[in-house]
Amino acid sequence: MNRCLQAPEILQLICDQLPNGRNSDRQRLLAVALSCRALLEPALDRLWHTIYSIKPMTSILPGDLWTKERKVGPNATKFTVLGLRRAIQSTDLDRYVAYYAQRIRVVDFGPALNRTFSPEAWRGLELATNWKHGALSPSARKIVWTLTPLKQSVLPKEALDQAFPYFSLFLGSKTTCLHVSFDSGVPIHVASIRSAVNIPLELKELKLKDVGNFPTTFMGNYLKSFSWEKLEVLRIGNLPADAISHLSTLPLLATIEVWAFRKLSRLYTYSVETDINNPPDHLAAIPDDAFRALQTLELNGNDIESVEAFVQYLPPKNQLRKFKCVLRSNPPTSRGLQDLIVTIRLHCDVRHLKKITIKGGHGLPAVEEKLYVQLEEGINLGPLFVFNKLESLTVSLPSIAVNLNGQDINDISDGFPNLRKLKIDTDIYDSRIPLIDHKDLLKLLYDFGCLRKLGLRFNATGITGQEQKPNSTYEQVPTPLEKLWVGDSPIYFPPAAADFFNAHSPKLQWLGIVTTPFQGPLPPENSPIMLYRRRWVDVRDHIIINTTDLV
Repeated sequence: MNRCLQAPEILQLICDQLPNGRNSDRQRLLAVALSCRALLEPALDRLWHTIYSIKPMTSILPGDLWTKERKVGPNATKFTVLGLRRAIQSTDLDRYVAYYAQRIRVVDFGPALNRTFSPEAWRGLELATNWKHGALSPSARKIVWTLTPLKQSVLPKEALDQAFPYFSLFLGSKTTCLHVSFDSGVPIHVASIRSAVNIPLELKELKLKDVGNFPTTFMGNYLKSFSWEKLEVLRIGNLPADAISHLSTLPLLATIEVWAFRKLSRLYTYSVETDINNPPDHLAAIPDDAFRALQTLELNGNDIESVEAFVQYLPPKNQLRKFKCVLRSNPPTSRGLQDLIVTIRLHCDVRHLKKITIKGGHGLPAVEEKLYVQLEEGINLGPLFVFNKLESLTVSLPSIAVNLNGQDINDISDGFPNLRKLKIDTDIYDSRIPLIDHKDLLKLLYDFGCLRKLGLRFNATGITGQEQKPNSTYEQVPTPLEKLWVGDSPIYFPPAAADFFNAHSPKLQWLGIVTTPFQGPLPPENSPIMLYRRRWVDVRDHIIINTTDLV
């Protein structure tokens, strides 16, 4: 081996790049560890960095400890239960604790867990370690404990419930990240989490997911029981309203991600006509130090009112940089979306907000278009134009069209000089011809120096392929656009559109053009939407041909 490669730091860096997730990866790492003395320690560090089951640990402990029983799980998949042949002595653990346990940084008992201990064996390990928390992985930084039937496909519920309390054997004083899925309707789950005294001490990241069919008050009461002084990231499902005020007091909480709400009711109903220019008095009454460190807020909810209600807890002077709303099941109304936009305007600080995302998640259904529609009917984005630090704006729902017009394009160009991503109305099917066309698109391409991703419904039927740079734009060269969402934008002549994008978006590759995905059965092939779709696919084909010709 080259002498330069023998430095311990270099060998550790090399081994750290080797995968260790699959059994074949671990066999390869073991072979590396045994290949030469210099690689033994760094390869073992990598091999033991993450454990996905109890198998690595039991392979080190004395073989005469265990009895093995093969059983059949709920999905007809076999699993192994290790019982005790004799009592576990502390000396049985000496080799494992001294030489291997210290190397573990992540304990992640994943969804395919196919072996477990009997209750007697779990208890024996607890006794042999003198009930010391984290005894089996004292240096672990991250614990992922998802022992519920919803997350585990092999072990039966009875075995999962028996094993659940013993995550304290792995959760030590150095653990800073904990992911737990539990059922608040199962008493042993609740008691185990409540009694794990190490959880609130050093944690910087906490993920709690209550998978019970009927969530209880445990989640809110548990969160309110501790000060969580070092917590920086909280990911939580089924957040109760009574816990939000307590979360606002956490001194270091920088990221909140919520997957579902108990039904939240908005605290106030704002008006775009009256409250934007004259903010209500209650805004000044919200403590300025509420959510003092919050920079990222991601809310995944079933209804837009609950999302708006959470945002109304934020003081107007806050540090929020990224706001993301993903709606899962109940299609919002135009009024609901407009109210959320006004709430964002009143409860977010224009000095800091850089990203706004409002979109539909998987499963959010489209809504049948009304029989009577107005040409210019849409959503007023005006309240957002004050956020001049914005780098990303996405408002794209399958049930509501913002319906941009030419003035909106001018306001976007003037209001968001640092924009890198703009995505509006690319997930909706709308029978109306868009109010903006390729000329508005051209303005955006030359008004921004750093726009990389653009998604719009625009009228592409007038493209000739001979368009020149607009005279009234800020930049002399087009933005280096890399991805374009066109949705159901109407188009007539694909070769002309391809020439247009080759001339004004030279870095746009063919895979960067994305049409709206369909939910359910496809429309007839001769319907306008399917014709538009095939024409945009043809644009992509022309772009790749032209790109190949330039090589």
